[in-house]
Amino acid sequence: MHRHLYFQSPPIWHIDLDEALATAKSSGKRVFLQVGRIDCGGSRALIEKVMAKEEIFECVVEKFVCVARDADSLDDREKALVSKMRNTARTPYCLFLADDGALVLETAGGRPAAVFLNDLVEAATKKVPV
Repeated sequence: MHRHLYFQSPPIWHIDLDEALATAKSSGKRVFLQVGRIDCGGSRALIEKVMAKEEIFECVVEKFVCVARDADSLDDREKALVSKMRNTARTPYCLFLADDGALVLETAGGRPAAVFLNDLVEAATKKVPV
């Protein structure tokens, strides 16, 4: 497992989607794929402020395997996932995936903590599209 360079604390952030999907499958979790940019204030705020809140941190650690990717260096699979998003006006992009890689929920732009917590709960419990 690897830490992305702008994530300094748990949860462990993967940089490889296949590794994260395998970990999710073996642990019964979903994948939280955060796509941002190091110089993006919204991306930094998500990690440094929103995810630092105890209830959000606990939900993420309990329900998700986390992947952090730079928006400018996505592989073809990640680009395909982002292309399914309805709104890509602003990073960070938050994609929530089933353990088989199916897109469950997606959001874009900065999210207040209460809204992001609702996103997490929805992504953790939403039925996987068939």
